[in-house]
Amino acid sequence: MSSREIHVVVVGISTAGIGVARKVAALATNGFPNLHVTIIDKNAYTYHSIGAPRGIVDKEFGRSLFFRLDTLLTEFEASAKPKHRFIQALLTNVNKETIELSTGETLEFDYLVLATGAENTFPGNVNARTLEDGRAKLARLYENVQAADNVLVIGGGAVGVEIAGEIADEYPNKHVTLVHSASRLLPLNFKEGISNGAVHKLRRLGVEVVLNERINIPADIQFDGAVRPTTLVGRSGREYTSDIQFLATGTKVRSEYMATLEQHLGTSLREKNGTIKVKPTLQLATNALSNIFVAGDVNSLPGGAKYAVKAGEQAQLVAANLITMINCDTKSAKPVLQNWDGSVMNMIAVPIGKSLGVLQASGIAFGKSCVGDIVVSRVKAKDYFVSKRAKEFPPNANA
Repeated sequence: MSSREIHVVVVGISTAGIGVARKVAALATNGFPNLHVTIIDKNAYTYHSIGAPRGIVDKEFGRSLFFRLDTLLTEFEASAKPKHRFIQALLTNVNKETIELSTGETLEFDYLVLATGAENTFPGNVNARTLEDGRAKLARLYENVQAADNVLVIGGGAVGVEIAGEIADEYPNKHVTLVHSASRLLPLNFKEGISNGAVHKLRRLGVEVVLNERINIPADIQFDGAVRPTTLVGRSGREYTSDIQFLATGTKVRSEYMATLEQHLGTSLREKNGTIKVKPTLQLATNALSNIFVAGDVNSLPGGAKYAVKAGEQAQLVAANLITMINCDTKSAKPVLQNWDGSVMNMIAVPIGKSLGVLQASGIAFGKSCVGDIVVSRVKAKDYFVSKRAKEFPPNANA
């Protein structure tokens, strides 16, 4: 047993941050009673955004997507006096041994994990600081979708397909239009068969699918879930009139908090798109700071590694390397760390409403066939994995 005080800080508490924080916090009940894990997030909750498409059409399901962060590490407390801590704040600066928060607080760390993710538009991201406000905002979206006759979804990746499919399945009398700029739906690193299957099954539900069309989006338009009759124009010249609009065209990384550290070290630590450079061990790409790790969407791994499944795998790798370093510190030995295997996502399951879906697994595409429907409805469409997320929290976390 080690009596050493160890402070681990994890910033950004979604798939990657949750996985790292829980694994490392468990050490507090397994030989490191003075290990402290501080988790930091701008919101008081984590939002299971994978389930957002279903939350749009199912009000009670939408409520289940929010989990209180102050409960995440309670099971790992080694004594009656809490060792672990949740802080609701924005990260403003990373320094060599400290971080600075929007609350004005400065925290020292022995190990730091940056898992701040990437931002996307509502409902993929809920811009609300409290759990109650987040739920209320998603509930208003549910009511607004009910009230709308014409729905426009811009972007035909997995999320756009799922949103269009859920709305068309729940409300067969609404006119749902899905517009995508590429020649086929879904990420191009997957087989064309699932793209063709997605078009086929969306059209079965009555969705109008428009490919090879790019919508001109005015700078002042808000994709906030409000009923706002709007006409947008595609590059083809066609006008698209809708009551409510969804934008599902990608994410944006915000990593401005690295600027001070870059200035101090005199080197760039970020790619042009804002992602943070990492070594194969997922440590920050500088030999000066081996105790900083970066996991999930905010790191510089390729796009094929930016899926929830891969974020979970990265969390396991970072946690394992952190634990190795912590154990080696007690033995004065040089840690032997694991490397990311370079793998990218080669499986995808996309629900199209409650009973249809497309699937690629083991290099085989199940597009138009009923195999995709059966597997996806049982594996993902039943609850979009929210029950799996719930197991990471105590029962009262989303009461």
